[in-house]
Amino acid sequence: MSKWSLWTSQSTTNPTESPIDHQKQPDAAKSNVSSSPTPSINKPQDPNISNNIVLPSIEESLNKPPIYYNFIPSLLIPSNSLYIKSKPTVFKRVLIIGVHGFFPNKMIRPLIGAPTGTSMKFTQVAEMAIQNWSLENNMKVEIQKIALEKEGKILNRVDFFFEILKNSIDDIKKADFIFVCSHSQGCPVSIILMNKLIEFGLVNTNLQKISILGMAGINIGPFYGMDKSLFMRAYSTIENDSLMELFKFQNFESLQSRKLLESLKKLVINDVKIILVGSIDDQLVPLYSALASHIQHPNIFKAVYIDTSSNTPSFLSRILKLSCILINNGYSDHDFIKEISTPLAGPITGGGHSRIYNDSKVYKLALDFSLKTYSSSNAINQSLKFKPFDITKLGNNSNPFILPWCTRGLFFEVIKKLPNGRNEIDNVFNEFNQWNPQSKILKNVKYRLNGIKAKL
Repeated sequence: MSKWSLWTSQSTTNPTESPIDHQKQPDAAKSNVSSSPTPSINKPQDPNISNNIVLPSIEESLNKPPIYYNFIPSLLIPSNSLYIKSKPTVFKRVLIIGVHGFFPNKMIRPLIGAPTGTSMKFTQVAEMAIQNWSLENNMKVEIQKIALEKEGKILNRVDFFFEILKNSIDDIKKADFIFVCSHSQGCPVSIILMNKLIEFGLVNTNLQKISILGMAGINIGPFYGMDKSLFMRAYSTIENDSLMELFKFQNFESLQSRKLLESLKKLVINDVKIILVGSIDDQLVPLYSALASHIQHPNIFKAVYIDTSSNTPSFLSRILKLSCILINNGYSDHDFIKEISTPLAGPITGGGHSRIYNDSKVYKLALDFSLKTYSSSNAINQSLKFKPFDITKLGNNSNPFILPWCTRGLFFEVIKKLPNGRNEIDNVFNEFNQWNPQSKILKNVKYRLNGIKAKL
């Protein structure tokens, strides 16, 4: 996998750095729940001011409604995507729920960074993002935070957190907006958990707005073949059981995959909005997994986080943006994201898996999609698109000529379906021509992609 990598192990950012003070890590048998009301009065300081980007924005992906929309909205909202509101949804009380992912053990921490991604950190960054967002939109909100912390297998964590949240029913009922922020293994946990809360009536989607942000989520498992690596052997038996469970998502017929798919279907029917954001140089989770490339629905928005330290080529950022725009509008990216995911794998010491949750821009995108788009009865009633694929044929096992073929199909789709599509592709080629890869493998990739322009 490393021989395909677009990245080097050099990084201008310490992957273990966080804009928030480090919290004591939860042990495997405990759950830390905290909540505190925070009124938005003074504008908070944002420690994440940087050139990092999250793309595409909702403005780049979605359209504004036609001028006559308010007269016959039920007939005009498209089923493949949502319209952008002129004014965001107003809310007064928001409940932030944080769900952390898998923690690396002491042997692995020097390689991929200390386990700084606790649920409390998610709620703190989300709180800052909501404060900024509410001020920008002239709102004053009260913020409540619940940080769910416990290690273990997915369904065990779901059951444990469900019992914890039953004890916080008053906080849940008071909120008119529930914002769930999750990372890594916490993404399938939060999706299954929220579906269970709705099924048991602890959350009322007729009265409450629900949003789930999944950052670098292991929705289709880690990179294929990683379960046989030395990296995996460094874990104890108990830890290894929890980590090995994640590879079961690579089988779409496994209990974990079926439970996740069932929960997603029920969530979109209940008008829950889900935002999936993958990290460009994630060393553990492929982009197709973070973006759940096997599913598609208007209530699910997909985007890519690009850290400046990754030195991502401009043409690649643009292609990924265009891919997500197509997907967010119900079109196909011709499997480009699936085929490019393995070459995008970051170095194991790069920290690409963890930097994503420290940037408030990721949370802002989730807030924009959740609160600045209309709810559509046509979209809610649309079935979740599910298209399984053979993961064993991706990565190093992939036919080397499939990537240029997928890219060609993607470009045709962009030109045909998107406004200014031809200009976007021209920009891609201009940026592509300026890309000077150093490794032999990447030079070969550029050589294979060079012939696409002549076919357009």
